[in-house]
Amino acid sequence: MIDMLKISIPFKEEYLLQTQQTATGQCVRYVDLKECSSRGVGLEAKSVHFTGNERNDGFEVTDLRHPYQSLATSFTGMAFKIFQGTPLRDACVELKASPAKIIQGHNVYGSTSILNGSTEMMMCLLNAYSDFYNMLDIPNATLDCVDCTYSARVKNEDMSKQVINQLKNISNKQMRSSVRNEYETTAYFSKNSRHVDRKVYLKYFEFKRQLDQLRSLKEKGSKEYDKVIDVMSDPFLINYARNLVRFEASAKRRYLDEFEVPKKLIDAIKYQVKYEKENKSCLIKDIWLRAYSPLLDALKGQKMNIFNDDEVYTNLKSIYVKVTPKGNMSYSKADRVFRFYRSLVSDGYNAVKDTFSSSSTFYDNLNLLLKAGFSKAQLQNLQGNGKDNVVPLLQVIEIDFANQRPSDYVEKVGDISRLYGFDENVIHLVA
Repeated sequence: MIDMLKISIPFKEEYLLQTQQTATGQCVRYVDLKECSSRGVGLEAKSVHFTGNERNDGFEVTDLRHPYQSLATSFTGMAFKIFQGTPLRDACVELKASPAKIIQGHNVYGSTSILNGSTEMMMCLLNAYSDFYNMLDIPNATLDCVDCTYSARVKNEDMSKQVINQLKNISNKQMRSSVRNEYETTAYFSKNSRHVDRKVYLKYFEFKRQLDQLRSLKEKGSKEYDKVIDVMSDPFLINYARNLVRFEASAKRRYLDEFEVPKKLIDAIKYQVKYEKENKSCLIKDIWLRAYSPLLDALKGQKMNIFNDDEVYTNLKSIYVKVTPKGNMSYSKADRVFRFYRSLVSDGYNAVKDTFSSSSTFYDNLNLLLKAGFSKAQLQNLQGNGKDNVVPLLQVIEIDFANQRPSDYVEKVGDISRLYGFDENVIHLVA
C-alpha cells in the first residue's frame, strides 16, 4: 500500500515575481504571499513593529511566511505549506499525507494507486481554498516521495518483538541498521538517506498509541477527531492490526528516478498504469522489493529461536492480566513471565538460573510459572532444547502480497478529470 505521498505544485506564471537574490545576479522567481493571503491562506510574520500613536493603532509586519498547516479532510489532517521561492527551491505548494488515512480514517491497509491518493489530496486543498487553488499550475505538479508499505503477520506479540530485535542486528550493502535503534517495536535502516529510508515496526503498537492520543484529546473537549476515533475503535480493525510486522520504504525523488518513475505527477500516474498493464505486477510492490532486497538477501540463512507454545502464552495472559485506570487491558506481566519461560526452554533451567545475580528474582519468576500450572520438576528437567525451535527468519516473516487487505476491501476510485480537466486521452489511459 501507499502509506504517504508528498507532492509539490508550482504556481502559474502570472503569479510569479522576480528579484535579485545572489551576489552573482541570479534571478529567483517567487510568489507574492500577499496575493495568497488575499485568497484566504493565513500567514505569519517574523517581525511585527508598532507604528501607531495615542490616536491611532498601527503595525508594520515584515518577513511574511506560511507555516506548515494541517488542512481538514474527511478524517485526519493533511500537511500543507507554501514555499515562496529560493535559489534552492522554486515557489510551490507542498502537500503531504497518508492517502489511506484521509480517505478511510486509518492506514492499517489501503490502496496502491498514485492516482487515487493524489486526487484525494488535491481535492482537499481545493475544498479548503478554492480561490487560492486557481493560482496553482496543477498539470505541472510533481511527485516527490512515496512510502511503500507491506506487512508480515506473525503468530503472537512476543514473536513480533523477537523479529524486531533480530532485525536490528542486520546490515547488508548500502542498507545499515541505524545507530540509535532503541525502540522495542521499531527498527530503522539507512535513516535520513537521500534515496530511500527503511523502517520496520509493529503496526498494532503504533495504531494503539495513535488511538489513545486521539481519545485523550477527546477527553479534553476536542470533537475534531470523533469520526477517526469511531473508525479506529472498530474491533475488527484493531484485531487486524495485531501481530503485523510492517516494512516501510520511503522512496524519495532520487530513488524514484532510478526506478524510472517520472517526476511530473500526471506522467507518474500514466507510468503506473502502463507499467502494471505491461508487467502484470504492482509498481508499488516492485519499488518495495527493490528497496528491501538487501535486507531479504541478508536474511537468507538467518535463523531464530521461536516458541510455538501459544497455549502457554494464552494461559499466562488470562492469569496475569491487569486493567489500567483507563480501562485498558495490560499484559506486561504475562509478557515478562512468558519471556522467562522462553529462556528456560531455550537455554535450560540451570543455565538460566546461573545468569541471575539474585536468586530471589529467579525464584520469583519461577513461582509465577508454578502458579500458572507448571510443576517444579517439569521446569527443572528443561535442559535447553531451543535448537528444536530454530527456524529460518524468512519463514517467520513471510510476506503474503496477495493478502495485504481484507477480502471485502473496496477501493475508492479517483477521478482525474476533476483535477486536470476533461482530457480524454488521460482519462482513457488511467481508466
